[in-house]
Amino acid sequence: MQGSTTTFIYVHAIWCTAGRQPALTGVVRKVLFPYMKKNAAEKGIQVMAVNGAGEHVHCLFKLMPVQSVSDIIKQLKIESANWLNDNKFLLHAFEWDDIYSAWSVSPSTIDKAVEYIGKQEEYHLAKTLDEELAAFDKMVIQII
Repeated sequence: MQGSTTTFIYVHAIWCTAGRQPALTGVVRKVLFPYMKKNAAEKGIQVMAVNGAGEHVHCLFKLMPVQSVSDIIKQLKIESANWLNDNKFLLHAFEWDDIYSAWSVSPSTIDKAVEYIGKQEEYHLAKTLDEELAAFDKMVIQII
């Protein structure tokens, strides 16, 4: 094998607002998600898609060899919460919940993942976050 190291590791992560409060109104999402993508790029994080609903965010990113899933998500959460609070987009201090869920995404299905994330508002007109997470859990292969 000649040339440079190549990695194709993609991660679809979901995290919630603290207490699952529906703080991410449509107006907030319209400014927050582009900020998150731009800020991530400035920090060397390749965000492919970011979207969500009132109480949670979906983020698809490419994991580079020197990065960890937990560090990327932590940085995205800290930077975005600080930005929301510094710019006083909300009446109360904003916080993300400490936990998150993350799944690997095959490079061959990146387009489908981006499309799915892009349709979050539409998706959550019919399904709750708990129903969505249960569907993700069913997709995970159980190793016995």
